[in-house]
Amino acid sequence: MNIHAPVKAIALQRTSAAVVQAAVDVARDALGSDVAFAAVGSGSAGFPIVSAKGIRDPRWNSIVVRPHTGLGGEVLMRERPMIVADYATDAHISRDFVEIVARGEGLRAVACVPVLGPVGVEALLYAGAHLHGVLGDRAVAVLEEIGTFASVGLEQVRARKLELELARLRERERLANELHDSVAQRLFTIGAIAQASRGQGDPSDLVDAIEEIETTAADARRELRDTLLKLHRDPENLAFDVQLDGELRVLESLIGCTVRVVRRGTFTRMPDHIARLVIDTAVEGTRNAVKHAHADLVEVEIVRTEGRLSLVVKALAVDTLPAPPHTSPATGTGTGIRTLRTRAERLGGSLRLAAVSTSRAVLRLDLPYNHLAVT
Repeated sequence: MNIHAPVKAIALQRTSAAVVQAAVDVARDALGSDVAFAAVGSGSAGFPIVSAKGIRDPRWNSIVVRPHTGLGGEVLMRERPMIVADYATDAHISRDFVEIVARGEGLRAVACVPVLGPVGVEALLYAGAHLHGVLGDRAVAVLEEIGTFASVGLEQVRARKLELELARLRERERLANELHDSVAQRLFTIGAIAQASRGQGDPSDLVDAIEEIETTAADARRELRDTLLKLHRDPENLAFDVQLDGELRVLESLIGCTVRVVRRGTFTRMPDHIARLVIDTAVEGTRNAVKHAHADLVEVEIVRTEGRLSLVVKALAVDTLPAPPHTSPATGTGTGIRTLRTRAERLGGSLRLAAVSTSRAVLRLDLPYNHLAVT
């Protein structure tokens, strides 16, 4: 059973909820089980079911796993995988959820593996079948591999959040230092003007000095106000460059490919949904370059021209021979490309794949730049 590509995709998800959902989806598809589901720790509240696929019983989301309750409760305590052939009668688990799991949903064989985090079990990943004997040791091994990639994915989400937070703190420190230097200089200027005016006997010179002091003080107040607004901005509104670089660095560590970012033109700050589209396209294009062109080096070029913003992702160095000149480029029918193309078109832009002589393929996003300006 080859599940390398699907489980690798789990680790590339950008939120904890997306990681868990991807693990559930992959588990059901890879095992061919009737259902798959996951419970995630929520502190003292236990491990509520947060994601499921194939479940029909409406009571399912009321299940909260705690130590020694049901199959998940035993896995939670032992921190190792377990499987039961008949959930309703197995003597190793409590009867807490038999009514819902066995009688309501009709499950017999159920397997569960822990998804481990820095301080223990972070989530519980399950697969279940209505018939006896459908799940076995091999299924547990596959489910455990999926759980391992879910652990990696959750850790990557934490690492990305930490990296963005550190970047935010560095930006705050830079702005604070910049403000200190600037205001200190203006205060020095005000002091120097005030000192020089002490010896002035001409009233018109004194008026000029006072006006210069007022102008300098107004500039200092304006700069102080603008910097404080930047210092107190929402951490999610980090600079676009920081978000892009952070996500591409995380991607590099996962796929073993070097990504080079080239920027051309001058950029204003982009709205979050536009920035997210550009970043998602860069990540998806890089992943495709590694998957389809076996790229070792990918270039992400962002170009700002009059009225347009373009993002171009190129596979520059590949470990296979280049495609013949007459070969048609891929059409980009994957779900990721289709979704990105739809998002681009809603904004009046376009997304397309094209072949060029210097690389295997190019993913190009074009957007009208006037829609991105922030006043």
